[in-house]
Amino acid sequence: MNSSVETARNYSAVPPFPVLSPTMQTELTAWIAITLTVCVVGIFTNVLLLRVMWSAELQRSGVSFLLFHFVAVNLLMCIVTTPIAVILVLVKRDGWHIPSNICYYITTLNTINISVVNWSDAGLALNRFVALYFPHSYKTWATTPTLVVIIACGWIIPISLTMPFTVAAGGQSVTLSPIGLCSLMPNGQLGIFLTSSASYVPYGISGAGALLILWKCFDFSRPRVAVDRAEDRLHEAGARRRMAQRRLNMAKMLLFTYLWTGFCAIPAYLIIRTNFPRLFGPVAVSILWIRTSTACQFAFTPCILLLSNPEYQRRVKRLMSCLPMAGEDQTSRGEPRPQPAGSDNRFQTESKRPFLNGLQCDFLRIQNSHYPAPCSAERFA
Repeated sequence: MNSSVETARNYSAVPPFPVLSPTMQTELTAWIAITLTVCVVGIFTNVLLLRVMWSAELQRSGVSFLLFHFVAVNLLMCIVTTPIAVILVLVKRDGWHIPSNICYYITTLNTINISVVNWSDAGLALNRFVALYFPHSYKTWATTPTLVVIIACGWIIPISLTMPFTVAAGGQSVTLSPIGLCSLMPNGQLGIFLTSSASYVPYGISGAGALLILWKCFDFSRPRVAVDRAEDRLHEAGARRRMAQRRLNMAKMLLFTYLWTGFCAIPAYLIIRTNFPRLFGPVAVSILWIRTSTACQFAFTPCILLLSNPEYQRRVKRLMSCLPMAGEDQTSRGEPRPQPAGSDNRFQTESKRPFLNGLQCDFLRIQNSHYPAPCSAERFA
């Protein structure tokens, strides 16, 4: 009896779905379609980048382990968090009953996931800062226990800060709008502290780290340009140059990721701070586009990482070259072609393995960075 009364109370506390004009109905349909499309694209891009990073070389690298975790939590946003918000609007629109406390769970999940992404980005910036400014101590920071601690802190901090938002309440308001959007409105000094700890503090760490890393890399590469050219045939100079280039690539990745995150977060910040009346009304549909802007951050961050890292681009090309193409014959798929008796099929065997030949040529180039390896164009066909 008490359970049925509580259930009825929850249902009655949920405002009914408003009557929308044809224009608003079209906008709502467009928002659902575009947001779900962004999520699907995000799943593809994040999975592709995870596949690119999953190699023996990258598994031995500390920063790549942190990057793998960073991309994984972006994938979680595209698979779980953002689609749940869209599904809730669909369920509300179709007239299904929704418990009034459902937003506590959805808001908790959303806030924790976004905070984990922010703190993971901050952990990456901290890792690169130590690698450049304290290179002799970096081996300690690159050990598996240290990396596990960094990743664990990226989860512990958001979870401990999110509980006062939702579960413990703490004067914070979590509401469900008539259209089906769960909102969290921080109140008082506690709300300011929690919001700053979940967003502004990791943003500040990531931004400062990216700028410091970029400055250090430029400072590292400029004085050595003439020396490297004079010692172009020395292996040490080549290794030093490659290390500087890798650090520059990582600095660009972190800086561009930080700028992209800020670009996607600015619309939500401005709208919430300025409090446009028409965007917060009972039949406001345009406010939903904030979720689309946030979804773009997590869906296209892998594209930023790929475009700013030539090594990742080469890995994508190699990965794509191994996929079967339309019109391939059985030889291109790795199936043996009958050969005349006495014929030497070594070259056919090599031509069926372009990916392995490419790796072999890359290995030769690394060994002889200043003397090009004898790799013909046919071996990459």
